[in-house]
Amino acid sequence: MKKFFVLLFSITTALTSQAQSLWDASKPDNNFTFGIRVGLNMSSSDEDEANSIRTGFHLGFVVDYNIIKSFSLSSGIYYEGKGFKGNYPDIKIANSSKATASDLSASYIQIPLLASWRIEASSGVQFHINAGPYYAYGIGGKAKYQPYDMTFDRSYDQDTFGESGFWNHNDFGLIFGTNVLIGKFVAGVSYDLGLSDVSKVFGQFHNRNISISVGCNF
Repeated sequence: MKKFFVLLFSITTALTSQAQSLWDASKPDNNFTFGIRVGLNMSSSDEDEANSIRTGFHLGFVVDYNIIKSFSLSSGIYYEGKGFKGNYPDIKIANSSKATASDLSASYIQIPLLASWRIEASSGVQFHINAGPYYAYGIGGKAKYQPYDMTFDRSYDQDTFGESGFWNHNDFGLIFGTNVLIGKFVAGVSYDLGLSDVSKVFGQFHNRNISISVGCNF
């Protein structure tokens, strides 16, 4: 996570150094901008033994309310594939030295609300620096785990959410990110910092996710 924030700071510093104007309070060309985004998710958890990266994808529809040229509110609705991989002690045996190989997938419908600082460069490129909360609701996924014992022949599949699932449906957190807009095409990177403990069975699990996105506005 520290490396990601160092990278984000470096990108932001480089972008602002190329800026034509850091703040433009004039009226925007359009009050609303719409777009689509798709990309790669690299998700994990902050739980000590369940923090290995699980790859997934996201797909979303975006709407921006442009207040002035240099500031917008950005929202939308996304499908987000999150989860984790990892090893942790066998939950059925207290103080056990046995380890469990785990792979949990979690599909969410996610709604962000981001404050977006827009910076115009002399080349016509626009840079966005985004931050704000998100709410996500879990709609599906599977928790697969295999205890490491002498036979290696026991494995279990269970729903991630639902009555017998491992995780609660509701998740809330913060998003930090940056985008580059060239014409109608967008590329960006962001970080989801989950604040909700989504576990309802054992331990504490907070979602962590790095997203790399591309898309276009229309």
